[in-house]
Amino acid sequence: MDTTTVETTAPDFGVFGQLADYGPLGLAVLALGYVAWLFIKRYLDENKKMKEELVEKKTTRRKTKK
Repeated sequence: MDTTTVETTAPDFGVFGQLADYGPLGLAVLALGYVAWLFIKRYLDENKKMKEELVEKKTTRRKTKK
């Protein structure tokens, strides 16, 4: 067995492994996906916060009307 040869297999990244085959284009798509995920997450968090504030306003109105 020759111990001087180095195995040159890339690590398995699952679904993202194929993007690495495309080089810079794959990395750009991955980065755009990440940025889109950040914007979606921010939108969902803001939406949840607004719903909580609306529920809080409704409950305080009911308490003051009684």
